[in-house]
Amino acid sequence: MAAMVLALASCEKHDLFDENTITGAVGPEAYWEIESSAVKAGGAMGFTAQYYSSQEDIAYSKVWYSISQTLDKAVNCAWLSHSETSSIKTQQRITQEIAEYPHMEEFWSDSLHAYTFTDAFPVSGTLAPLTWVQPTEFDSAKMITYFGETYMQDFKDAVKAKMTYTTYKTNYIKLGLMEDFKQYTDSSYDWNVSSDSTVAKYYHFPLDENGNVQAWVMDSMNYYWEKVTFEDLILTQEGKYDVTYKRNYSLDAELRVYDVKGTWSKTISKEIVIN
Repeated sequence: MAAMVLALASCEKHDLFDENTITGAVGPEAYWEIESSAVKAGGAMGFTAQYYSSQEDIAYSKVWYSISQTLDKAVNCAWLSHSETSSIKTQQRITQEIAEYPHMEEFWSDSLHAYTFTDAFPVSGTLAPLTWVQPTEFDSAKMITYFGETYMQDFKDAVKAKMTYTTYKTNYIKLGLMEDFKQYTDSSYDWNVSSDSTVAKYYHFPLDENGNVQAWVMDSMNYYWEKVTFEDLILTQEGKYDVTYKRNYSLDAELRVYDVKGTWSKTISKEIVIN
C-alpha cells in the first residue's frame, strides 16, 4: 500500500507527457500552388495562395527561396574510348526573403473558408543558364575557365595511357604527323584466334626480349605526341569538339504567412528550374 501511495503521489507531481512535449504558438494554416515548375531568368513566377488562422489575425505573407547551381560537364575523346563526366549540384544562397504581400480582408472566400490571392515573385536575370555544347570552333580560354587550368593536359595524359599501336597509327597518319608507319610495325600470330594465318596475324610495335615496346619506338611516339593538341583528341568526324559545359540554377521556394504576433507557418517548398 505504501508503494502504491508513493507511485500515485509521484504521478501527480510528474506529468511525463507534459515534461517531454515542446509546445509553442500555433501559426496560420497555409497552402499555395505555383503556375509552373520552370521560369525564365529575369521573369516572374505566378502563384495562388490560400491561408487562414484560428488563433490570431493575419498580418502579411512573404516568399522566401534558396538558390542552387548545377554544373554538368562532359569531355569525350574521339580517338578511343575515354570519357570524363560530372554533375554537381551545390547551394549558392541560403533561403532569403524575396517579396512581401499585404493581407487584405477582401481576400476572404466563403466557398474556401480561407483567404486567397494570386500574385507573383521575381527571379533575377543573373540566373540565366549557360551552355557550351559541342562547338564547331574551339576556345581554349573557355576551356580553362570552365574546366580549370590543368584540365586539358590532365585529359591528354589520361588518353595517352590508353593509346595502342592501332590508335597511334590511325591518328598520327590522319593528322599528317608521319607518312609511313611501317618502321614502327611488327607482326605476330595468335593461334587461339584461328588456325588460318591470315586471320591469326596481328600487328604491333616491335618488342624487346622482355616483351616491352622497344625504347626507340616509344621515343618516336612521344616525340610526335607533343605535337598532338587537346582539341585534336576531341574533334569528331562531324567537325565538332566533343565538350559539354552546362550551368543551370534552380530555386527552392516557399510561402510564409505571418500573424500579427509574428508567428508564421510555411507552405510546402517548390523546386523551380530557371531557364
